[in-house]
Amino acid sequence: MVKWKAVLLKVLSLSNTRPQKEDLTDDVTVHTSRLYELNILAQDGVKEFALTDIDDKETLERKRILMHDAFTELYDEIATFSEQMMSDDFEITYLRERHRTAEGEAKEQIKEALEDSTLQHQGDLAVVWMAKVMAWLHQAGAASGPFVEQESEEKGKEASRYLAAVYTMLEKPFSAIPSKVDGTQKLRRVALGHKAHSLVREAGDVGEKELAEIRGKNKAAEAEFYDEFLNDLIGQESTFRQAFNPFDELIWRDILSSFIFEQATDLYNEAIPLFRESKAVSKQKLSGLDVWKFNTAGLSEVYLAMTYNDIADAQMRAGNLEDAAKLYTSASDAFGRAEKCFGRVISLQPNAAQSRNDKEHKKAQAHFCEAETSSMELSQLLVVNNKKGAAAVLKGLLKDLKKAEKLSKTRELTGAITENLKTFLFVKDLLKQSDNIRSITSQIDFAKDLRKTGLIKDVNKALDEALKHMGTNPAESLEAIREGLASLGILLSVEPEDEEVGNLRNKTLAILNNVKYVIQFQLSSHLQQGVKFIMSRILENLHAAEAASYYKVIGEMGTAEELMDLGRLALATAFASEAQVFAKQSEQGALRAQIERNNAFVKLADELAEFEDEDGLDEVIQAHDNTLLKIKQAVVSFESAANELASVKLESIRQKNNVGEQVKQLQGVVMKFRGDLLRMEGAKSDFLAEYLFRKGEKTKAKKHYSNASDQLREAVGNYSFAAQVFQQIGDTQAAQSVETKAKTTDLLARGVWDNKQRLGRDQDPMFKQDAELAVLYLGGAGQ
Repeated sequence: MVKWKAVLLKVLSLSNTRPQKEDLTDDVTVHTSRLYELNILAQDGVKEFALTDIDDKETLERKRILMHDAFTELYDEIATFSEQMMSDDFEITYLRERHRTAEGEAKEQIKEALEDSTLQHQGDLAVVWMAKVMAWLHQAGAASGPFVEQESEEKGKEASRYLAAVYTMLEKPFSAIPSKVDGTQKLRRVALGHKAHSLVREAGDVGEKELAEIRGKNKAAEAEFYDEFLNDLIGQESTFRQAFNPFDELIWRDILSSFIFEQATDLYNEAIPLFRESKAVSKQKLSGLDVWKFNTAGLSEVYLAMTYNDIADAQMRAGNLEDAAKLYTSASDAFGRAEKCFGRVISLQPNAAQSRNDKEHKKAQAHFCEAETSSMELSQLLVVNNKKGAAAVLKGLLKDLKKAEKLSKTRELTGAITENLKTFLFVKDLLKQSDNIRSITSQIDFAKDLRKTGLIKDVNKALDEALKHMGTNPAESLEAIREGLASLGILLSVEPEDEEVGNLRNKTLAILNNVKYVIQFQLSSHLQQGVKFIMSRILENLHAAEAASYYKVIGEMGTAEELMDLGRLALATAFASEAQVFAKQSEQGALRAQIERNNAFVKLADELAEFEDEDGLDEVIQAHDNTLLKIKQAVVSFESAANELASVKLESIRQKNNVGEQVKQLQGVVMKFRGDLLRMEGAKSDFLAEYLFRKGEKTKAKKHYSNASDQLREAVGNYSFAAQVFQQIGDTQAAQSVETKAKTTDLLARGVWDNKQRLGRDQDPMFKQDAELAVLYLGGAGQ
C-alpha cells in the first residue's frame, strides 16, 4: 500500500482549489494574437533588410539573418498551432469502435464522421509538414546567404536541428501538398538510401563501384527533393502569406528559391561523377541528369538576380540611386550567368533567351540610375560655372543613357531614357554655345518638370484604372498598379524629395494595399476554418491597416477609418475561428475524460488494483486537464473576438455587420464556456473525491466534494448570466439550451453537496451513473 499513499499525495497536490475570483484563463496563449505579432515582425524584417545600405556589410548580414529568424518564428508558431488544432487519434479510434457496433442510419453517419475526421487529420498534418519545412529552409537560407562568402556555423547547426524535426515526421502517412510531387516519399527515399549505404558498408561484401552507385542514387534523390518538392513548396507557401507587394515583400522568397536550386545543383554535381564511376547508369540517364543540373544552376542564378533586383527597386524608390545602380549591375551579372547555364542545353534555349533579355534590361536600369546620379553632379558643376568638369560629367551621362537606350526592354524605361537624351543633348549644345553656363540649370529643371508632369499623369492614369476595377476585378486592378509603379519608380528617381511626388507615392501605396486587402478578403472566403483561414484573416487586417496609414497621410480619413474597421472585423473572425476549433476539441476531450474516469474505476475494482502504479491515475488527471485547457483556449479566443468587434468605430459598419448584437452574443458565449470550464473543474474534483473515498481517504474526499460543489454552483451562475444575454438579443434557442445546463448543473451541485454531507454523517456517497456522468462531462445526456 506504500505506492498508493504516494499516489494519493500526488492527487492532492494536483487538485488544490483555486480562489473563486481568480481568472482561470490568465495563463492561456491566444495563438491568433501571436501569429499577428509574428507576421508584423516578418514584414518589418523584410523592409529593414531591403533598405539597408549595401556597403554596410555587417549591418546587412545582421538584418538578413534577423529577417530569416522572424520567418522561422512565424512558421514555428504555425506548426505548433496546427498541431494543437489537429483532431486527436482518440476521436478517430472512438469513431471506429462505434462504427463497428452501430447499425442502420447511425452507422452511415458515423462512417461519414470518421471519413471527415481522417481527411481533416491528414490535412492538418500537411500544414504542420509545410510549416516545419519552411522554418528549416529559413534557417538553412540564413546559414548560406547571397551576400556572404563564409557560411554561418551557428545558423548551420540551427538548420540541422530543424531538419531533424522534419525527419521525425516521416513515420506519418500523408501527402504533404496537393501535387504530383510528394515530399514525404522523396525524403523517405533519401533516408532509406542512406540506411542502405550504411548496411552495405557494414556487410563489407561489395566493391567500390556498387557503393558509388548507392551514393550517386542518394545524392540524386536528395537533389530531386530540393529541385522538385521544395521548389513546389515555395509556390504553395502563398497559402500562408500572400505577397502582392511589388516593392519588397518577395525578397525572402527569391533568396530561398536561389538557395534551393543552388543546393540541388551541388547535389547533382556530386551524383554525376559517382554514377560515372559505378558505370551502372546509362549515358541517356547521365545526359538527363546534366540537363537537370544546368536547369537548377540557371534557376539559382535567376532567383539570385531577382533578389538583387528586389533590393535595387527598394533602394531606387528610396532615392538611393548609387546603391540601386550597383544592385542592378549585380542582377544583370547573375542573369548573364543564368543565360550561360541554360545555353548549354537545347531544350532550355527559351530560358536562355529570357535570361539574356533580363540581363540586358537590368543593365539598362543600372545605366539609367548612374545617369540620374550624374545629372545631380552635373547641376552642381553648372551652378559653380565649372564648364570643363560639367562637360566631362555630361559625356559620361550621355554614354550611360545611350547604352541604356540600346538595352531597355520596357516602355516606361525606354520613354524615360528618350526624354533624358533629348534634355541632355540640348544641354550639350548649350555648353558649346556659352561660357556662362549657370543658366543651363534652369533648362534642366524645366525639362525635369515636363518629365515629372508626364510621369505623374501616367501614374494617376494607372491608379484611376486600379480604382475602377478594385471591387469587381482586383487582379486587374493590381496589374494596373504594377504599371503605375514602374512609372512611379522612375519619377522617384527624378524627384525623390518633391512634395507632390511624395503624396503620389503615398496614394499609390494606399491603393496598392487596399487592393491587397480586397484580394486577401476574396481568398479568405474560399478557405475553410483552420490555420490557413486564420492567417488569411490576419493578413487582411495588416493590408487594411497599412492602406489606412497611407490614406491618413494623404488626408482621406474616411477611407482610412473604414479600412481600419474592416481589418478589425477580419481579425475578430480569426479569433472566433480559433475559438471554434478549441470549443469542438473540448467536447471531444470531455468525452475522453469521462471514458478515462470509468476505466479508472473499473481497474480500481479489480482485486489486483493494488499492484498497479500511478500511470493510470495520471492519464485520467491528464485527460481532465487537457479538456480544461481546450475550454480555456476557447474562452480567451472568444473574448478576443468580442473585444476586437467592440473596437469597430464607424456606425455604418457596425449597423451593416450587426456588430452590437454580435458582441453581446459573444459575451454570452464566453459566459457559457466559463460555465463549461467550471463544470469540468467540478467533474475533476468529483472524480478525485470518489477516487479518494474508494481508497479510504474519507476526509480528503470530503474536501474535494466541497470543491466540486462550489465549482458547479459557480458554473450555474455563469450559465444563468449567459441565458439572460441570449434572451436579451432574442436567441431563444441558445437561451433555453443554457438554462437547461444551468438547471442540470444545479442538480449535480446539490448531489455533490449531499455526498459531502453523507460523508460528514459517516455514510457512503451516492456514485454517479452514466446519465449523470453524461450531464457532468458533456452538459447533457443527449450530447
